[in-house]
Amino acid sequence: MRAGVKLDSETVGDGRVATRGDTVTISYHLMLNRGDVVQSHDAYTFTLGARDVIAVLTYGVEGMAVGGRRCFHAGPHLGYRDVGVEGVIPPNAVLHFNVRLLSVSRDSC
Repeated sequence: MRAGVKLDSETVGDGRVATRGDTVTISYHLMLNRGDVVQSHDAYTFTLGARDVIAVLTYGVEGMAVGGRRCFHAGPHLGYRDVGVEGVIPPNAVLHFNVRLLSVSRDSC
């Protein structure tokens, strides 16, 4: 786990392990410190390391095996910093993720 991301709990999966450059599909809940769920997805797909999601999500998913679950959190420097997301995530928020890795695919080229 990368520096700045704190692992709260993990259930290790038995499938393919996600590494940079892989396309992953996850289900997740994003919560704030009070436990308020501010975002959820049943099937969200992105490429690890492509910088199309916030850093804490990439760092938290990297190294997971398909079928696994992780709960982790990180400070604002790996999330939305001092900007936040208007009406949803306040500035300087600590973000808590509950993630399940559904699939991993690799480009064969």
